[in-house]
Amino acid sequence: MSGIRPLRMVSVAAIGATAGYSACHYWNTTFFQFSTVHAESPPSDAQAALKKMVWKGFTELKLEKAEMVNHNVRRLTFALPDDQSITGVSPITSLLTRHTPEGGFIPVFRPYTPVSANDQPGYVTFMVKKYPNGKGSGKMHSLKPGDSMLFKPLHEFDYKPNEYSAMTFVAGGSGITPIYQLTRAILDNPEDKTKIALVYANNSEEDILLKNEFDDLAQKFPDRFNRTYVVSKTTPENEGTYQKGYITKAILSQVMPHKLNERNVKVLVSGPPPMIEAVAGAKGGFGWTQGSLGGILGELGYNKEEVHKF
Repeated sequence: MSGIRPLRMVSVAAIGATAGYSACHYWNTTFFQFSTVHAESPPSDAQAALKKMVWKGFTELKLEKAEMVNHNVRRLTFALPDDQSITGVSPITSLLTRHTPEGGFIPVFRPYTPVSANDQPGYVTFMVKKYPNGKGSGKMHSLKPGDSMLFKPLHEFDYKPNEYSAMTFVAGGSGITPIYQLTRAILDNPEDKTKIALVYANNSEEDILLKNEFDDLAQKFPDRFNRTYVVSKTTPENEGTYQKGYITKAILSQVMPHKLNERNVKVLVSGPPPMIEAVAGAKGGFGWTQGSLGGILGELGYNKEEVHKF
């Protein structure tokens, strides 16, 4: 990685250590989209239209199953009202949680993006990373099967099939969940021909969420989806399997060759604020607005309209 300026390298360690992404993501979605009517995906058939949930404000869902994925990430599966119900939300839409801490008076709101398909009947699943002193993630990790949580959809990014010929997703840590949701939606649609390149950064191999799912998609759609994993540290037996160290200009240049001959492109950047700033420039308005474009993508010639920061 020598020769790359430190300012243009993303310390993957920040991904695991910072709780800032969760807070920034929360303020952004809550203050600007709290009252926004969520967009719904079109039903695949008439039967699906009848199953789609009607979200009226916050809806109580009961936890059905919980399991630890790694040392700080929990997979939580909540039951929908019945076995035939589907969430019906469109990508990218998160579900905002609401709870009031024991002994407290002020409710806590946090958005989490489902990793289950929006047409999956009967349940919705999340992968939640627990942050030190995190009020939202701490509550989600404390839930036991049978406990309930309140949810409300928040639509965060508009996407239309074939709107772009190519998309690049740059993600860090738990910022991968909205990226996975959109990746699945694109590749599962036989009418959508969009090509996707993913760069996903983490502290270690253990921290790579949804790796098996992304690997399966790469095998199933070799001409439309490729992924690059970047880790700060790796085990000796896996040396060479991952890009080691940081997200750099060189790495992004390798996975974004379409930029040289296509202009109909979009880049989504999702992760903690230090990563977003290094890759695409800091968000504005204390994380409430997109801000100006900078960082590595600015150096590569992208403009503000071609990049969206979460």
